Amino acid sequence: MRAHAAGRIDAAIESGAYGDLRAWLAAADRPGLARDWPRLRPLRKLIAFKLMDAASALEFYRRLPEGEKYFLFCGFPLAAIAPVLEGAPPSLRRLFVQLPADFCGLMLRELTRPGPARAAAGRTRP
Repeated sequence: MRAHAAGRIDAAIESGAYGDLRAWLAAADRPGLARDWPRLRPLRKLIAFKLMDAASALEFYRRLPEGEKYFLFCGFPLAAIAPVLEGAPPSLRRLFVQLPADFCGLMLRELTRPGPARAAAGRTRP
């Protein structure tokens, strides 16, 4: 992924090209996207994440640092992107993925799994 990923995501959201963004995210380089992810504004992170299918979203989530994982975990409900969904036609609303309830548990397990930062701090939970 090139450094322009955040700009591409921003431009697609600003223009309302959610279908194009969904297709681009499906083919995006996950490690590169994870590196560029922190450059996005918070709501745009949630929008982009909810445009990913469940399997891709989990794969991507696992690549993120703890703080980014926590943010997406807190934004799990589809209502977290209410500003986009409010008044949107059904065709647009269908593009966004309400992840299955068990996915929330998977996200939590990933979030609380010991990693290098936690091992260095000598802890396994916050």
